[in-house]
Amino acid sequence: MIAGVAALTSCLKDNDDEGSTAYSDMAVTQFTLGTLNRYTYTTSSKTGNDTIIKSSVTGSNYQMTIDQLNYRIYNTKELPAGTDVKHVICTISTKNSGVVALQSMTSDSLQWFSASDSIDFSVPRTFRIYATDGSGYRDYKVSVNVSSDKGTTFAWTNMGTMELPTDNPQLVATGDTVMVGRNDGVYTATNTAYTIDANDGLLKSSLDGGLSWQTEALDDVDSLLPAVGKAVFVSWSYAPADNTDYVLMVGTPRQDDVQTMRVWRKIAPYEGGGRWVYMPFDDTNRYPLPRQEYLAIAYYEGMVFAIGGDGILRQSRDQGISWHTNSTYNLPDAMTGEVISMAADNKERLWVLTSTGQLWRGSLK
Repeated sequence: MIAGVAALTSCLKDNDDEGSTAYSDMAVTQFTLGTLNRYTYTTSSKTGNDTIIKSSVTGSNYQMTIDQLNYRIYNTKELPAGTDVKHVICTISTKNSGVVALQSMTSDSLQWFSASDSIDFSVPRTFRIYATDGSGYRDYKVSVNVSSDKGTTFAWTNMGTMELPTDNPQLVATGDTVMVGRNDGVYTATNTAYTIDANDGLLKSSLDGGLSWQTEALDDVDSLLPAVGKAVFVSWSYAPADNTDYVLMVGTPRQDDVQTMRVWRKIAPYEGGGRWVYMPFDDTNRYPLPRQEYLAIAYYEGMVFAIGGDGILRQSRDQGISWHTNSTYNLPDAMTGEVISMAADNKERLWVLTSTGQLWRGSLK
């Protein structure tokens, strides 16, 4: 391993004409978890059989603290119970591009770190950072913490009543106003990122808060877009690429004879661009999202949640292709009115606002 670092140092020194320099610094400057799998269990009320549910956890939402004094790296916010930490993809940034190696779980042997290889974090792991000039190294112990709570029961709490506009109590049904999640809760905001233009019926986007609008590129015909004022959008971080979101658009069809919702999705770089892909339903899909005249939608626990006029909460684990019900996430009996908006915050909590102004918060316990 040391010979490899020495060889690298030699190469750097031999390329002075290209501006390469070797450094004696050695420190981890950033440590980020990738997308992780989570496995939870539910028991059927009819058969008593257990069902394993696989979902995704966005690891980048769980900040890794770097203790440069004690050379420890860890997450203070625990990953949800059931998260698979034996197969973890992570990225590491080091000062002056220091070389990273990973120590074996069973011996003192080392291997070069690769951001494409999964790592077993069921126990703390040691990462060694070599200075590029070969002058030394520093070891960091990395711990990935997971909640011990089984988290199979979903509990709702009534957070009170909000005053809604009297002229339009279903303020979110138009797609103009939505709830947005944040660290400690939610707030309402005007939807100015995407919209169906009322003038020409085209899908438009804005990168400047609604000051200017551009027509979005589609892979299919405009007639398959949702009706004006009947589209909702949800986005989440797209793990394979930095500064990129995965965006889902769901809405009521323009055609009266179509009995399933229109679903489109897009991989969207922050700087704009990308193409929307239409997701048709056919006879092979036994779990479509039925037509609703309005819809609330949110990304929660690695799934997309949707609820409309039929009052049924459905979830999709395949980015909008199929939609299933799950008794774990039943709405509370005391809820009044129709759900007009949903959002998830960064504390793994789901928020629901109804047409009577009730605000509910739910989380796995």
